[in-house]
Amino acid sequence: MKHSISVALFLLFALPGMPQSRQPSLSVLPTEIRQPSLSALPTEARQPSLSVLPTEVLRLRNTAAPLIPCSFSHFVIIDRRQDTGRLGIHNENVTFGKPENVQMVLNKGVGVSADLAAWLNEHFARPGVPYTAFIVLRALWLSDANYLRNERINDPGILYDRTHIQLKAEIYAVRDEGTYIPILRFDSIHTYKRHNPYKSLTSYYTRWENDLSDMLVNMIDSASELTAAKSEKGPRLHLEDILRFNRSRFDAPVTDSAPLNPGVYANFEEFRKNAPSIRTSDVRMEQKVRVLYIKDATGSFQYSHDAWGYCDGRNIYIMRDGILLPVWKEENAFYFTNFTTSASAFLQRRIYTIDMDSGRIY
Repeated sequence: MKHSISVALFLLFALPGMPQSRQPSLSVLPTEIRQPSLSALPTEARQPSLSVLPTEVLRLRNTAAPLIPCSFSHFVIIDRRQDTGRLGIHNENVTFGKPENVQMVLNKGVGVSADLAAWLNEHFARPGVPYTAFIVLRALWLSDANYLRNERINDPGILYDRTHIQLKAEIYAVRDEGTYIPILRFDSIHTYKRHNPYKSLTSYYTRWENDLSDMLVNMIDSASELTAAKSEKGPRLHLEDILRFNRSRFDAPVTDSAPLNPGVYANFEEFRKNAPSIRTSDVRMEQKVRVLYIKDATGSFQYSHDAWGYCDGRNIYIMRDGILLPVWKEENAFYFTNFTTSASAFLQRRIYTIDMDSGRIY
């Protein structure tokens, strides 16, 4: 049994285009999140809302005292993730029956930002220190591991990857009203590996609870260690600039309500920009799955397995291992289902999401 965790990136960063204006206090933070309606999605790709999935409640564990004295007297979190309704989706193997998809929520499920802030304030807040931690949660997603066939061939070690935790956050120190000091941009992916899925009695849910708790401890310890130096020499930002920057990631043309352009997406950026570069193609049903043919220089249609995806002007499809799978949207997140066979020989209908920053699948 092995665990791997990527190293957090400690970056001194500034946001582009900063107008210098007086900003509101933390008490007036906006609570709304842009949530495009499912009705804007093409009919064929529309799926039942993920809210109807069975729910598993995860509870962050009690943690030991932080290794580094906390630099913050209080924690405030705003949720700027693609999907603010859940922590992730897991395809759970049922003892007797077919596997089912389960959505995960945190603690009482009152909201990830509120639940995380309560946990951080309980375990880390240090009364008397001058700074409040203002955290923008850009990504927090728990998922089953998912790789393409060629990725598994090129790196056989990933065959033992079972689960992922993706965590991205920006941490600012706030002392004077309207002044936000960038301390840390945390960007980490944790992978849980298990060679024999039957060897451990520990559930994936317990692993997620423990590993996510450890990641949060690492993030806050890292921010506390950097605060003194960054607060002396770091740039000063304004709240509206921070919010504007984090809203801009959802301004990609494919996320708005403009008509979809038909064609083949050669890569993720073409999908994101709603700008397919290949216009002559043919989608066929073969053995009950959609496959893509692209016209070559001779005018013949050739089977394609390496395009990123396809759009017919109404529906979006992502290509996975040479098969086109329909994509649907909830909030600012895009989802698709893929089918695999479980160890018990049941067909698993797994739900995955597309990271709209990188194009990676989780």
